[in-house]
Amino acid sequence: MSDFFAAQESFFRRLHPSGKMAALLLVFVAALLLDDPRYVLILWVIAIPAGILSGAFKLLRRLWPIFLAVALASFVLWAVFTRAGTILISFAGLSLTRQGVVYAGGMSLRLSVMLFFGLVFIASTPIEDLYYGLVNMGLPFPASFALSLSFRLVPIFSESASTILQAQRSRGLAAEGGLVSRFKSYFPLFVPVFLSALRRVDQLSIALESRGFGAGIKRTSFIQFRFSARDFIVLGFCLALAAGFIALRILGLGMVQF
Repeated sequence: MSDFFAAQESFFRRLHPSGKMAALLLVFVAALLLDDPRYVLILWVIAIPAGILSGAFKLLRRLWPIFLAVALASFVLWAVFTRAGTILISFAGLSLTRQGVVYAGGMSLRLSVMLFFGLVFIASTPIEDLYYGLVNMGLPFPASFALSLSFRLVPIFSESASTILQAQRSRGLAAEGGLVSRFKSYFPLFVPVFLSALRRVDQLSIALESRGFGAGIKRTSFIQFRFSARDFIVLGFCLALAAGFIALRILGLGMVQF
């Protein structure tokens, strides 16, 4: 997460962490309500400016292969296994239906836009702000700490694995070639990476105990946030968006009819 975080100041960076989490949940609710791709595209129209305002659009743009792979995999799975509707193509026991293809398009757009908004949140929210927001929303301190720490451990282990790989390459490890040869060359790295992870976890547990992790007292935070006008504007917009999608769902719009 530290490698993906956009350190520069941005509109989303200055928002209250709790407000950002509430806004993200509202966007997820809106995305899960409808499955017609024409309506889900509305969220993508909002997602692109959100990525720009997060200050991490260049980082997000680098991940376009991931978004494409997620969208294509989701589309193929839903299109193949959705049997209801008018059959378009049938081959080797598999059939594609018109409604199934439209539904698969909506589901792939939904999954990819939720992934995009989640990455926008991660890119504009430091670990400390995430922890503050979770505690401010009423989540117990141990759970808030564990959840925020999980985001920090991923880049730490990734950096450790990269260091071990470079050290092994300096000792003559051949890490080039095809997929099979690369897997064989990377396999000996699993043991040192795993031992390094255990060592870091042990050091972390000692550091937490020395700082009174389980003391059971109310903890204060050096970081302080206050809700401002921009927070209420973002929350109001996301609330209106979710309410609009709920209204469309009640009216029977935005759903693929089988």
